[in-house]
Amino acid sequence: MKIELNVTAKSPIHLSSGQADVNVDADVIHDRYGMPYFPGRRFKGLLYESALEVREMGCRSGYDKLLQGDIDVLFHHDTDEGDVQLIVPNLYLAKEEEYRALCSAWAELQKKYASLLTPQDVLLEYTSIRYQTRLVDGVAAKGSLHNMRVVDDGTVFTGVLELRGEDASGYLFPLAAAVRNLKVAGLKRNRGFGSIQCRMKLMDGSNRTEEDIIREALA
Repeated sequence: MKIELNVTAKSPIHLSSGQADVNVDADVIHDRYGMPYFPGRRFKGLLYESALEVREMGCRSGYDKLLQGDIDVLFHHDTDEGDVQLIVPNLYLAKEEEYRALCSAWAELQKKYASLLTPQDVLLEYTSIRYQTRLVDGVAAKGSLHNMRVVDDGTVFTGVLELRGEDASGYLFPLAAAVRNLKVAGLKRNRGFGSIQCRMKLMDGSNRTEEDIIREALA
């Protein structure tokens, strides 16, 4: 079962690469051409945390339907039971064919204008630099100025999830609920960064969204 996923940055988002240079203290992860992307493994971890939140809401509200489906089996967390498998790829700035076309275009341009167009120049098209400092009694502390690169709000990451296994359809509700519930990602979430909106749509011809799946399950 294939599922189209779209993640929209509703505020600037810092998807850390764990790297820095002389100009940026904390950079964002990006491909060889300079386009930022959302690592699939990182997103899957966020989905799991979101699913746990949904399960906790079910426990507290006594609403059993929020508990259906074994989350640990779906995410293969500390268990080898079950044949269901959730595949989460890296999420890019366009659908697969469009992304390949973008990569080809940037590669050609960077080859042709090597001295003028670098991956860092491409990265600047999708990101900006934010500066922060620590205040002491209303005055900036010496040596506390810090900057980081963020992906601009409005950026959309997209990819295709795969839900495999004979009982895969039985896990659509917890997956849809986790997608719907996931609202933040990246670092500095307590500073106004990392607000996201996640949407999914089944690619089986029905075009059912996470809202449709949740509504049907809770009816």
